[in-house]
Amino acid sequence: MSLSRRLNAIRQRLAGLEPAEQQERLLQLYWNRAELKKELSRLQNEHYKLKEKLRAYELAAEQAREQFAALEEYLGNPDVGPHALVYFQLRGLWRNCASRVERFARQLEQQQRERERRRQLIEFDQGRQRQLADLDRRILDARSTADMLEAQLKLMQNKLERLRGFWNYFQRRRLAEEIEVERQKWEVVATQVTDLSDERADLENAPAPEFPGISVDGRRIVNTAVIAYAQHLVAALSEGGLAMLAKETTTKRLLEVRYGDQEQCRRLLTLLRDAGAVVERAAADLAGLKARTEALRANATYRSDADTVPLTDSIGTLPAPTNLVSGLETANRAGINVLVDDYWDVYRALL
Repeated sequence: MSLSRRLNAIRQRLAGLEPAEQQERLLQLYWNRAELKKELSRLQNEHYKLKEKLRAYELAAEQAREQFAALEEYLGNPDVGPHALVYFQLRGLWRNCASRVERFARQLEQQQRERERRRQLIEFDQGRQRQLADLDRRILDARSTADMLEAQLKLMQNKLERLRGFWNYFQRRRLAEEIEVERQKWEVVATQVTDLSDERADLENAPAPEFPGISVDGRRIVNTAVIAYAQHLVAALSEGGLAMLAKETTTKRLLEVRYGDQEQCRRLLTLLRDAGAVVERAAADLAGLKARTEALRANATYRSDADTVPLTDSIGTLPAPTNLVSGLETANRAGINVLVDDYWDVYRALL
């Protein structure tokens, strides 16, 4: 060992540290430093993300303030204020109808799920009862055979016990062999009875299979009813073009729409005031909804056997309102297709 290394070792010993212990401490300091750097990097990333979120919130707040100021100015103008009232009531009408369609779809989905689950359980129980009846028959046949073999064995055993004397030696030997053959037959049948009984117990205690989900036909039933319900609401709100005007609020902002002169705005506000009651009456008209649903199902076609949403051309169109109002989409005036135009957000409700 060189002189410098010896002096270094002496200094370490005088300091109360052995070289191995010093290396362990240095290694521990290194790992602590690495962990601190990782934690610092994580905190820096988190700080950066929080700053970005803060900037986004500040930008959103600034945009909201600007929109609020523009809305205040817009509503403060007596010439355009009535248009805002019509616009927001139309937005409320759209949300009301969309929530009804969504709720109607979820109710039908739950009912269809329960209906198919009950059918699955009934079919499972009927199939299990048939299998249990077949097992009972096989168990009964096996037990009858076992009882017959057991009785035969007792008779042969009694006969063997009566054969005494050395002159019956060969007859006893032959009879003993026959008894052994019959005993083996009885054991096979007895084992079969046990196996069949275990199989029956397992089948009787077997849980029902998991529900695989609503079938394609079931989803088609739900979807056609939901589409018919959307059409039903469009037809009920056809007066004054309320359905088309409500649809327009989903694609245009407040500052982009006009609803005619003051008289037209008042007329629309009157219609909108009664729109809630109109929607309630339409929802209660189950006979009309049933007829519309049956007609739609009779004409609905699908792209493939696995599709659950009918082709848009097969569901038909509803006539556009005759008393159109300024601002209506001209592309829809040939007719209303609730799937093409996604009325009441119907696609979101479909299965």
